[in-house]
Amino acid sequence: MKYVNFCLVAIISLLLMSSSIKTEKTSTGYYPGEQIPNIVLNGWEGHRLDLSEYRGKKVVLNFWAAYDAQSRANNVQLYNYLKETEPDVTFLSISFDENKNVFERTALLDKIDLNSQFCDETGANSEIYKEFQLRKGFKNYLIDENGVILAIDLSIEKLKNLI
Repeated sequence: MKYVNFCLVAIISLLLMSSSIKTEKTSTGYYPGEQIPNIVLNGWEGHRLDLSEYRGKKVVLNFWAAYDAQSRANNVQLYNYLKETEPDVTFLSISFDENKNVFERTALLDKIDLNSQFCDETGANSEIYKEFQLRKGFKNYLIDENGVILAIDLSIEKLKNLI
């Protein structure tokens, strides 16, 4: 009987402790299942990016630069795919070109709506670049309506399966 009482007390204690650890708020981070940190940038002709304003919408957030062919091609492919087949998903793109003219000409040449494009002219010295630990080829994120990261490094095929 002594052991039964001890076991019951231990089980109840464990249950109480485990329920007190859980929180309803998702932790902020850079990986699937985490809340994406907010990003604020000024864009083309006074447009402003405040990622928190896109709550309630699915978002593809893409990082790229004109000097990185792989990330540039991915930017164009994602933009065109979402525009043609997934108009309910918002496409936001951040370039790390240090020359704004290069960024603007590249976006125009690639026929991408500049309202969805933003440029952080500090390039690899950018806080965003460092915070997201970006490297050659960069990254992109699929973010749900609550700001939670669903997937990273999306291809068109991977995006088709997730949306």
